[in-house]
Amino acid sequence: MANKTNCKKNGISYYRITRTVGKKLNKDGIWVDDKREFYGKNKKEAEALYDEFKNRKNAGILKERQHFGILADFYIYNVFLQDSKYSMGTKERYEQVYRNYIKPSNLAGLLIQDVTSAMLQEFYIEVKCSNSSLGAIHNVMSHFYKYLEREGYCRNLTASLVKPKKESNSIKETQEILVWEDQELKKILENLGGESQKRFRLLLILAACTGCRIGELLGLKYSDIRDGKVFIERSLGFEVEITRSEKKPKKLVIGPVKTLNAIRSIPLLKNTLAEIEKHRAWHNKEMVANGYRTEFLFTTQSGSFYDRNNLNRACERYYKTIGIEYKGFHVYRHTFCTNLCKNGVPLQTAYKLMGHEDIRVTARFYTNIDDEQKQEAIEKLMSGINI
Repeated sequence: MANKTNCKKNGISYYRITRTVGKKLNKDGIWVDDKREFYGKNKKEAEALYDEFKNRKNAGILKERQHFGILADFYIYNVFLQDSKYSMGTKERYEQVYRNYIKPSNLAGLLIQDVTSAMLQEFYIEVKCSNSSLGAIHNVMSHFYKYLEREGYCRNLTASLVKPKKESNSIKETQEILVWEDQELKKILENLGGESQKRFRLLLILAACTGCRIGELLGLKYSDIRDGKVFIERSLGFEVEITRSEKKPKKLVIGPVKTLNAIRSIPLLKNTLAEIEKHRAWHNKEMVANGYRTEFLFTTQSGSFYDRNNLNRACERYYKTIGIEYKGFHVYRHTFCTNLCKNGVPLQTAYKLMGHEDIRVTARFYTNIDDEQKQEAIEKLMSGINI
């Protein structure tokens, strides 16, 4: 019995089936179904060839030529965003730079095997973005190419790439380290006596006296204050569901600190401990009056977590009443570390107190100290020693 066929190829009769095997970019740069034809002497043989193709692909044996954009899109949304070792903030930031800079680039339409390190370097040079965004782009590329190398698509091309300097008008990038001046910090702390400041009085005091991140402070429980120290073990962060088409609203959640190094204890002065007890007494009264209970130091008047935007607005209003120019909350952390440096605290000690992931981050504050400040630190260090 003759095999049933439905087409001819090079003069030979075949049975042809068409199956969707993935996605690809068309000539207009739009993702469309990647349809592939399979030929056999009959329908059964054509189906068998398709099944073999699927099995080899699923087993990782088949590495078909794929476009950069398809693989990058798959990696971001199916691998990176599902990885629990990255914080929600990191995921949101990296997805943002991918969507804004990498996805619309010419790289997306190239076959991954055709992309060279020179092309990636040219992309770094040509992309219009800030220095911080370029740093995030480079991190995304590094993670992505490590994934490609593990999966056998290509070698990692990012090791030799250089990040060019980008022009920026951002205060964050044009100023080495932004800090509170001594007189500014003194004015902020000395005027925290008003009724409207009761809710965030202790928060600003702890920020100035510990250098903790805002999320670490908002995640503090009363049980974390013991033995004259504050123990940093958790942080208030947020969760947000990110998909290719939308970002759902953020939800405040208690989670782990930024890195393992951020788990630490910081000694507290006696007057700071007294402020904590004063805050606790006030907080207990509010809990009774408003009918809520919480183990966290800092909450709204209904016992829920602070929204950072609301906190920043409250601080801005307070600074305005005392004639201080607004600076972001993280400036308290910068100021604390800078003051450690000014007073001759060893780099390794400052690194432990700050909970930085890398000691080189702490070292930036030391290189920011001028000669006069270094001289003062040495004189203070040697004041009790006769030579």
